Amino acid sequence: MRVAAVGVGGAGGRIVDELRQDDERRETTYLGAACALDTDTEALDELEAVPGERRHSFGLLEANGTGTDGDRTTGIAAIEGERLEVRRAIDPLVTSDIDAVVLAAGLAGGTGGGATAYIADSLGDVYDVPIYCVSVLPAGWDDGAATNAVQALRALSSTVDGQLLFDNEAWLGSEQTVEAAAGTLNETVGTRLGALFGAGEAAAAANVGESVVDASEIANTLSDSGYATLGYASQDLETDDDGSDTVIDRLRDRFFADEPDDVDEIKAHKAVETTLRRAVRGKLTAECERDSADRALAVFAGPPRWLIREAITDGRQWLTEELQSPEIRSGDMPTPDRATLSVLVLLSGVTAVPRLAELETLAEEGG
Repeated sequence: MRVAAVGVGGAGGRIVDELRQDDERRETTYLGAACALDTDTEALDELEAVPGERRHSFGLLEANGTGTDGDRTTGIAAIEGERLEVRRAIDPLVTSDIDAVVLAAGLAGGTGGGATAYIADSLGDVYDVPIYCVSVLPAGWDDGAATNAVQALRALSSTVDGQLLFDNEAWLGSEQTVEAAAGTLNETVGTRLGALFGAGEAAAAANVGESVVDASEIANTLSDSGYATLGYASQDLETDDDGSDTVIDRLRDRFFADEPDDVDEIKAHKAVETTLRRAVRGKLTAECERDSADRALAVFAGPPRWLIREAITDGRQWLTEELQSPEIRSGDMPTPDRATLSVLVLLSGVTAVPRLAELETLAEEGG
């Protein structure tokens, strides 16, 4: 899926900055273009990968270029006066090859929590592509941050096609702060989003899966789903490959899976099964009751000889039973030059999300 990424506010800008770096590290690109929007000019200046001409400040009158200090009302006022200008800053990103627009925002902040839904609404008036939001939930127990997040989630629910949740609280170590862990948090988001959007974006024939995950598969899983969360797991593989395989070698590996020097099928089957279960039962971007998901997508990536069709089929059947959902999609993404097997799982339509209930309670108590 080829996406245009738009970071709103400080947290959103840093996530898009990480996506740019993740995209550059991959053999295939999924990021068509990216930009960052903020009321804090200093935060824009600190970005590393988003080009300078794609960094845009707004709300100078309301925020004086120093941000909103967590005031969602100020963030809303800032965008209300410049909706057209902000949309025009995004327009060059949404070219004919873009499959979706992905907004990213920290919902506890005044800019991200206040402006993002308005930006999504403005884009929805013009573009006929899905609009998703990476909605970052606040850590800690501050009722003001919780109120901002809850109000932003509600506003976004009517303006975007789906929200991918990331819960900062769940990913912080003991006594860690978001500021201290920001690099690790952003890398986690970038890796998982890259694995999702990069699925199916093959650069060469040897990288095309037997069951390709195209943009429509992702959209059908994520759109009109409410909230979604991502699971991910990977493991290093034992391989004799020294990296010197020729194109002919890779084609042989792909089309002649019964060659004597192939990977043992039992070993490959177990690796696929174990990695899938770790992705589903391990830490999600936002914890939820797994069986509350009404749809799911699993993407298996690894050397072609390890992506045995029967193992992937069995994995899909296990996922159907685990989630008690009939709407399960899956696909594979061969990575001939890597000795790693990974599984990305998208769970959408999730309803039982404990952190959302906690934030609702905090917001009500601070009321």
